[in-house]
Amino acid sequence: MRILLILILLLGATVAQANTSTTPSIVVTLKPVHALIAGVMAGAGEPHLLISTGADPHSHALRPSEARALAQADGIFWIGPGLEGYLQKPLASLAANARIVTLSKAPGLHTLAARRGGVWGPDHGHDHDHENHDAENSDPHIWLDPRNAQAIVRQAMAVLADLDPGHGDIYRRNGDEVIARLRELEQDIHRRLMHVRGLPYMVLHDAFQYFEVRFGANVVGAIAIDPDRKPGARRISAIRKQLANGHVRCLFREAQFPAKLIATLTQGLSVRVASLDPIGLTIAPGPQAYGQLLRQLADTIENCLSYSIGP
Repeated sequence: MRILLILILLLGATVAQANTSTTPSIVVTLKPVHALIAGVMAGAGEPHLLISTGADPHSHALRPSEARALAQADGIFWIGPGLEGYLQKPLASLAANARIVTLSKAPGLHTLAARRGGVWGPDHGHDHDHENHDAENSDPHIWLDPRNAQAIVRQAMAVLADLDPGHGDIYRRNGDEVIARLRELEQDIHRRLMHVRGLPYMVLHDAFQYFEVRFGANVVGAIAIDPDRKPGARRISAIRKQLANGHVRCLFREAQFPAKLIATLTQGLSVRVASLDPIGLTIAPGPQAYGQLLRQLADTIENCLSYSIGP
């Protein structure tokens, strides 16, 4: 009996040790944010990326495998209903023990009011005092400001350490390292864009405001705020007029906009067209994806704008 009791105690200790070393199941909805949280979790576990395809987060339809991942998660990080409206009902139906983290409400986040489509004046959208406005009127593309990325990392550090105290030191150490890299990234992009700052360009989808405000870019108009709402003839005419006057160096599109719209806007004009990607469609998931995404944005903007700079 004594030997049996010792074996039972040893088995219980082994199970307890295994339980303390098990990391929680974490689901992240968006690739750039997944990269940040993967960096925080490095060495302790790996978060699951909910949407690994090129789906549009504005209008994605949840697949059965994605619904199962949500149902089995201990923690879920999403931007919020302003971007991922398709997740509101599924998240509301999850068990109470799932920790749902709405990153658009993260402490220390700098939010900006959503802008209207069309041709803008010189000061449109550059008021930085938007910290406390109604979240429903916020631009949801918060991750494109590396300082917001720092706020997301800090939120992830706190939540993960609370869910998994056994790995709290790892999460805090990793998070500090990720934040240091984000600061270096911001400085690198400032240097890269310095000589094209102030040159005017336009976008088809107004998804890049946080990047533009952080790095002082001069965007002068947008065709659409929501890629699912097609612009009317009046707005297209106004945009074409702005392009025709020669004051716009580049027009930036995204993959979800049809080539026919690009042709309509640029027919007979010499404006350059390039593609910007706010979520990293062609970038492999992982801790390096966030830095690759922002550098890709900076490279595309710099290359397109600098092409037409004269002596």
